[in-house]
Amino acid sequence: MSSPEDLPKTSLEILPLNLWASLRAGFLAGSPLLLGIIPFGIIYGATARSAGLSLPQSVSMSLAVFAGSAQLFFVNLWASQVAIPILVLTCLALNLRLLIYGASIGLKLGPPSSYPMALLRSYILTDESYAVSTVAFLKPNFKHQKVFFFIGSGLPTWLGWQTTCVMGYLLGSIIPESWPLSLAVPLLFLSLLISILRAGGEKASAKVISAAVAGLSAIVLGFIPLNLGLIVAIALGVTAGMILESKGHPAP
Repeated sequence: MSSPEDLPKTSLEILPLNLWASLRAGFLAGSPLLLGIIPFGIIYGATARSAGLSLPQSVSMSLAVFAGSAQLFFVNLWASQVAIPILVLTCLALNLRLLIYGASIGLKLGPPSSYPMALLRSYILTDESYAVSTVAFLKPNFKHQKVFFFIGSGLPTWLGWQTTCVMGYLLGSIIPESWPLSLAVPLLFLSLLISILRAGGEKASAKVISAAVAGLSAIVLGFIPLNLGLIVAIALGVTAGMILESKGHPAP
């Protein structure tokens, strides 16, 4: 009979090493995006303070919601004393894109191993973690566990967001209004878009056409209230990509 030392290592024994290596790789891949998160978080913290929220309230929202654009809209609408139902619906509309992100990244990650893991994956899903992971998964030499890489890619954004929100709240009164901090937000999303479009090296891939359809549709449908035109534009872009992919054009 073979001794325990002669038996091959099981997946459970190998898992911890792969887990930490994947988390670390994801963390390093997501860290450069902190340059865009820092001014974004500072803007939210300063805006929350000017809207009359206390520091515990601002921090609690960041921990519970963890959605930059929705939080910014919330504090601005809160300061304008908008009705609560309208406030909630607006924030939900802004985050509807995450449903599409979740469906897309879920196909790559596979079914969650447990309910807590499903909650963690949903919580850590942001524009940044989605973009970083999507680009990484396209690389032919990718060898990490996708789930833990994805979680690791979202940790720099989470840590940076929580920290800078507090910084913005405490320093909001002394930040000069002439500093163009708000410019960092569109630049951050533009850099994410370029990274996704460049990944894989295709010159006329379905993802480029999909992005063009979504972008043009967002402009045309900008008149729809509550930013719902953005959700329709995303759906049109995804549909265009799926149609092209089914005809033999590669897409991520």
